Amino acid sequence: MGRKVLIIQRFYYNFREGFFNYLSEINFDFKLINATFSRGRVKVHDEAKSKSFLEKIFYFFIGENYVIFPFLFFSLIRINPLIIVTEGGQNTINNFQVLLYCMIFNRKYIIWDLGKDYADFISTLQRRVYMKFYKFILIHSFLIYGYNSRSKAYFKKLGIEESKLVILNNTIDTRKIRSLKSDYVSEVPNELSEQSEGEYIFFIYVGTLLKSKKIESMAELLKMLGEKYFLIIVGDGTHEYKIELEKSFEGTKHIFVGYKRLEQLMPYYKLASFSILPGLGGLSMNQSMAFSVPVICSMADGAEKDLIIADETGYIYKDLDDAYNYIISKTRDQWREMGRKSESFLYANYSLESMMNRFIHHTNVI
Repeated sequence: MGRKVLIIQRFYYNFREGFFNYLSEINFDFKLINATFSRGRVKVHDEAKSKSFLEKIFYFFIGENYVIFPFLFFSLIRINPLIIVTEGGQNTINNFQVLLYCMIFNRKYIIWDLGKDYADFISTLQRRVYMKFYKFILIHSFLIYGYNSRSKAYFKKLGIEESKLVILNNTIDTRKIRSLKSDYVSEVPNELSEQSEGEYIFFIYVGTLLKSKKIESMAELLKMLGEKYFLIIVGDGTHEYKIELEKSFEGTKHIFVGYKRLEQLMPYYKLASFSILPGLGGLSMNQSMAFSVPVICSMADGAEKDLIIADETGYIYKDLDDAYNYIISKTRDQWREMGRKSESFLYANYSLESMMNRFIHHTNVI
């Protein structure tokens, strides 16, 4: 395509691997800079470290969330990209090097960011200083790629002109899920073989085990729903928090199955009538819908407003009583029909192909 695009993000996120693989397959001219070391909730598998599109440079960590590329400016001079697409938010400190490079060499950069309108930050001096720097980086960008319609509203509230805002409709590797489903041979996970022979209505939570996910609230919901419902919890977290959760769920019908890669998820989703997201999150909704499972959620990261259509693809509940009443009102057949509608809606509007096409189109406008 005659353009050298450099993408910068802090970590090698598994949910975006399919997107980068696809760009590579169609010979899109790009390189990727990020940390390739598993840290905190970010799990990096070994094959990811040998991807041909990865540009390896020195980095170090500050805490679990910050990755610093101290020599990024010199790497930019060496790579000489025409366009830089860089993660926003906690990548801001690295973006000052991006800004300097673009100003000196007359290049353009694009910020790719969720926009945390869902978060209620305390107004500290540190936060106010950070926001000044963050807005400065946003204002001088050529475009901003937002994850969903709520992120667009957030950036407009910060004073960013609408003409700079592009919603990519962030998604997961729908191509891979479609392939997994077509090759699937029916099986029941060993740890659920006994429960699967009963009359349980299974539902599933998939995601990192974090307090922001409000996972404890599902223990209360299970107690309200009674013996008929069984929750499958897929994900990993700190040892201390897992112990807390296990205590919360005592006396309920549930199982913790740990972290599973995408290739391992099909049998769990196959058992589930619906998935649940009680707290912060986003892409787990896309994933559930791609696996033909409707989503019951509370306030997430804004994606729920785009993805969840009541009684079609799922339901957004106000509180636990509302969730309880909705869940018990549905039959297995109704859940299955919602699952079919969820899959159809997701592939029609939020496929990996559609996200990639928007990315390429807007990046090539520069």
